[in-house]
Amino acid sequence: MGKKFQKSDEELMLNVQKGDMAAFEALYDRYQKRLFHFILRFARERSLAEDILQETFLRLLKGRKSYRKGSRFSTYLFIIGRNLCLDALKSWERRHLLLSQEDEIERAADKSKGPDKILEETETGKNIQSAIEALPADQREVLILSKYSGLSYDGIARIVNSTPTAVKQKAYRAMQSLRQRLKILDK
Repeated sequence: MGKKFQKSDEELMLNVQKGDMAAFEALYDRYQKRLFHFILRFARERSLAEDILQETFLRLLKGRKSYRKGSRFSTYLFIIGRNLCLDALKSWERRHLLLSQEDEIERAADKSKGPDKILEETETGKNIQSAIEALPADQREVLILSKYSGLSYDGIARIVNSTPTAVKQKAYRAMQSLRQRLKILDK
């Protein structure tokens, strides 16, 4: 690994502000996978998530001068991604976009299990996805950011413009609601 990978996110972003494309590539390499999974959970369609991911990094590059020293880079980046997701959901008129059934079956089949287990896993996955989609938007967002993107409550609070306590309460309510919905489906 080169020297560019040893710098902090904030140092790299300050270099990006100066036009250092190697620093931009380093940030892209660090965050593209994690950000993509967050966006995919939001957008629920791979091609849309890929488009939003690219647009997020383009906006980061175009708006690099607005980044302020001392700001946490990951929060800054996830805010851009979140806002683009919200815009995309509005423009798509909040249609329910799910990963195709073929993708789910293919992922399950990759695990070399029998047809009964593949069907069970696919059905379970669908039930979980449906239960998550049924959550109120604010709870769903906090759940995705905490459980699937691995962000702290403090980081989520900055992204959604709330307090860590409120975020923690929403996450708790989301998990309770999710457990209840899945319990009903299991019967």
